[in-house]
Amino acid sequence: MSSLRNLPLQLVLVEESASGQNLPTPPAQGSNQRWQRRLAGALLLLFYGLPWLDWNGRQAVLLDLPARRFDFFGLTLLPGDFGWLVWAAVVAIAGLCLLTASAGRVWCGFGCPQTIMSGIYRAIERRTAPGTPPQLVARHIIWAAIAIWTGVTFVGFFSPIRALLAHTWPLSWSSWEIFWASFYALATWGNAGFLRGQVCTYLCPYARMERLLCDHVTPRVGYDPRRGEPRGPHQPGLPSVLERARGLLDPTTARDYAFRATHAELAGPMPRFSPEHLGDCVDCRQCVQACPQGLDIRAGRDAHCTDCGACIDACNTRMARLQFPTGLIRRVGSSDVARMRRMRPRIAIPTAALILLLLGGALALLF
Repeated sequence: MSSLRNLPLQLVLVEESASGQNLPTPPAQGSNQRWQRRLAGALLLLFYGLPWLDWNGRQAVLLDLPARRFDFFGLTLLPGDFGWLVWAAVVAIAGLCLLTASAGRVWCGFGCPQTIMSGIYRAIERRTAPGTPPQLVARHIIWAAIAIWTGVTFVGFFSPIRALLAHTWPLSWSSWEIFWASFYALATWGNAGFLRGQVCTYLCPYARMERLLCDHVTPRVGYDPRRGEPRGPHQPGLPSVLERARGLLDPTTARDYAFRATHAELAGPMPRFSPEHLGDCVDCRQCVQACPQGLDIRAGRDAHCTDCGACIDACNTRMARLQFPTGLIRRVGSSDVARMRRMRPRIAIPTAALILLLLGGALALLF
């Protein structure tokens, strides 16, 4: 099993448009999705819970714009401390650049609010399928309730949330509080309920910037065509290619089979193969159904992939049922040898920037 992890993948970026599917997808079970749910739970707890925490008689986290005062657990920032806000923003940007260069697009797949809220809305959509009129009404009522509470919580970071709720009935909010609560609620309802992956594809600037931060060494989600191709249904009892005389295909043949299987209109129909010649991919399309973007990772790396790992979990589950080794789809760089060179420019530059920023901040506090 350990040797399988070290097999090189031939990853190819495929600039294709996302399918834009908004259909409910079955939840994938596996380590990636478990970690995503844990992180999502922690981040949601922080977002919805922080406005309710008090510190020395004041709201612990309050960005009071009319008073020009920011409170953060006893630390008060006034207009003269604006430089610290800039410093914190630059530290966050440098940290995100370092995370992307070293681990891929994991922020999109695991921590982005759009990903988390879309996952919640998908879960509600699955539980109200197939979508009869009463189910549709219930779905949108639940969606609207989550969106409204999200909008109120967002405004609660800028206005004391207890006073905000105390003035809910009769409504005596300011015009700005009404505007931002309504705007954020509508944005949550529309983005998580309808746009979903299209926000990542067409609206998010980070989705375009991450291509500049990643290289061929950065670990990304990829499919191993040397082991999986040619794909097709298997006869019962057929072992993995790792246990058969066929073994792994050469990279050129594997990529050719993968291209022909995903572009039949260009390459023509695939020939028929004997059971012994088939790869480990049974063409169940579970990876495609599990993908929030509706992508087929077997067609090559796609610029719209968020590296959430849902296809990995779906494929590993299928491989386990067939008693095949897992890892047909896995997170790996296209060059395992080059990956040993950890300190490359895309890692060194944000690392150095982060160290200098943190050191500068510490010196400013001391002196």
